[in-house]
Amino acid sequence: MERKLEATMRPHTGKGAARKARARGGVPAVVYGLGAEPQTLSVRRDDLQDAIRSEAGLNVLLDLVVIDGKEKNSHLVMIKELQRHPFKDRLLHVDFLRVARDEKVSMKVPIAIRGEEESLGLKAGGTMQHNLWELEVECLPTEVPDHIYADIREIQIGEHLSVGELEIPQGVTVLSDAEDVVLTVLAPRLVEEEAPVAEEEAAAEEEVAVSAEEAPAEEAAAPEGGKEE
Repeated sequence: MERKLEATMRPHTGKGAARKARARGGVPAVVYGLGAEPQTLSVRRDDLQDAIRSEAGLNVLLDLVVIDGKEKNSHLVMIKELQRHPFKDRLLHVDFLRVARDEKVSMKVPIAIRGEEESLGLKAGGTMQHNLWELEVECLPTEVPDHIYADIREIQIGEHLSVGELEIPQGVTVLSDAEDVVLTVLAPRLVEEEAPVAEEEAAAEEEVAVSAEEAPAEEAAAPEGGKEE
C-alpha cells in the first residue's frame, strides 16, 4: 500500500540550509534515480515519521508529491537511506530513490522470528543466538515484504537455521548467500559445575600465599644460628 508524502523544493544546499530546514520542523532530503536529475527537498518531520512507523517500516512505498511554487510533480519512491542523530530521537536526512512499478529493486528486509513459544529447542532449555537481522532481496516495488520470517518451531538444541531455509514470499529473490546462518539454538550453560572449580582455584591460591609468608621467617633463623656457633 502506498502512502502519500509531500515535499517542497530546497533551493539552498549545505549545512547551514539543512539546519534551517530542521529548525522549521523539516528533514533535508534528496530524490534521484530513473535517469532524472537529483532534486534537493525538504519534508515535514512528522509526516516522514508517520510513514516509516507504518507496518512496512523503511521499505514503505511512497507517492512523493514535490511542490515547486505552483507546480506539483508526483514521484513513486522508496527510502534508500535514512540518517538519524546518533543519540537523539531526530531524523537528519533522507534519500529517496525513484522507482518504476514494473522494474525490480534491491532492498534490505528485516528478519522476524516465528514460533518461539512452540520452539522445541527453547522448550528444552536452549538459548537463541541471532546472527543475521536482515536480508537483501530483489523484487518489484509493490512486492517488497515487510519482513522475512524465520520459523524456529522445529529447531532443536545445537541446530541452526540458514538463509536457504527461510520462508520467502512469491516474487521475491534473495540476494544474500543461502548458506549464511540466521540463528542458532545453543545448549544451556552448566553454571552449577563452574562453582566447585572456582572454589578449588581459590583454595590453591591461599596455600601459595601462606607458603610465601612462611618462607622469609625460616631464612632469617639460619644466620642467627651461625653466629652462636
